[in-house]
Formats: sequence, C-alpha cells, structure tokens
Amino acid sequence: MEGEDGYTALNFHSRRAASGTAAVAKKQDASGLPCWYRITLWAGGFVIIILGVAVTVLALQLEPEKEKIVLNNGGCNASTDKFRASLRHNLCNQNQNRSSDNSPCKVCPLQWQLHRDKCYWLSDYMKTWDESQHDCSTRDSQLLVIQDKEELDFIESITKNSKYWIGLSVLKSKKKWTWITGSQLDQSLFPEPNYAEGNSCAAIKQSVSSEPCNRLLQWICQKDSLLL
Repeated sequence: MEGEDGYTALNFHSRRAASGTAAVAKKQDASGLPCWYRITLWAGGFVIIILGVAVTVLALQLEPEKEKIVLNNGGCNASTDKFRASLRHNLCNQNQNRSSDNSPCKVCPLQWQLHRDKCYWLSDYMKTWDESQHDCSTRDSQLLVIQDKEELDFIESITKNSKYWIGLSVLKSKKKWTWITGSQLDQSLFPEPNYAEGNSCAAIKQSVSSEPCNRLLQWICQKDSLLL
C-alpha cells in the first residue's frame, strides 16, 4: 500500500541518517578530538618549529656582528686614550713633574694661571670686595684663600704692580679676621692687619693690608685645577 510504502521509505531514511550520525560520533570518539581541532594543533606546532629555526639562524648571524661591536668599542677606548694623551702633550705645563706623556697633569681654564693644585685668575678692572666675591662665584670659583707661606710668597710675586682683594675680612662686631671659608686667620702666616673703623677687608700687594670693603680694587679668584 501507498501508506505502507511511504512509511517504509521514511523509516529507511531515518535509519540511514541515524547510522551516519553514529559513524561521525564514533570517528570523533576514536581520536578524542574533532578533525579541525587536530589540524589546528598540527599547524601551530609547525609554526613553532619554524620560529625556533628562524631564531637560531638569526642568533648565528648576529654573533659576528657582536664581535665587531666589541672590537669597535676597543678601538673607541684606544682613540679616547690617544686623544687624552694629545691633550696632555699640548696643554700640560712642561715644567710639571711628569714621567711621560701618559702621566696625568693639572690644567686650568684659559686666562687662568696654574700654581701647585690651584688655578688663579687676576682681574684687570676694579670692584668692591662684595662685588669681587660675586664675580668669582659666577666663574665657579671664590676669592683667594691663602693656605701656607709658599702660596703667600707666590701671590706676593705676582701682585707687585696692583693691589688685589683676597677672601679675608673682619666684622666690626667680631673683630676677628676670617676667611670666606669660615676659618680664622693663622697669624703665623702673616701678621693680622690693622682693621679700620667698621667692616674691613684684606687686599694684597706684596704684603697684606686692611682696606675699607667698599673701596674699588682688582681681585684674585681661585679654583681647583683639573687633573687631565
């Protein structure tokens, strides 16, 4: 009958579809993972292998460049040493006690005079004591502070023609000659000058004397020498 034949056909197709679904499920169960997932894993692993090989090849290629950089740095250091040796040869005072051109020496800025460990600058115009100290500070220095007899003799030898302010003063309230560093005058260096009324400041011209601080005089700045 037509009804029976139609039912038979539907039943057959339903069974075939069910058997196909079961086969796919069985196939998935056999591998444990869907096919597309396994393909993705294989592709990812392949990419990782390729990247590892590329990194290894790149590292091998960069190794010679690394050696070149090290060699170049060595050349740079050699050039720096050569440059410093040239500066020492051309700028260092030949009277300094140096065993060779590679020995360190002391240098001063242009227009500054070297003596022992200090650089001295003598002005050729005049200011008050306070103005002189301010000018020295703008030159990254300070008014002269005499430390010992040898330095005193040297300063007296270069101040024969003019009188210069130095970094020594006395306040009327304290009546003690004090260097700008805060230390008091050691009278074994030179006798304490006779200070005038009010505040007085010290100047030198072959010997140290007391002057009114508002007087216009030349001055001497000092700074440490540079070891080259």
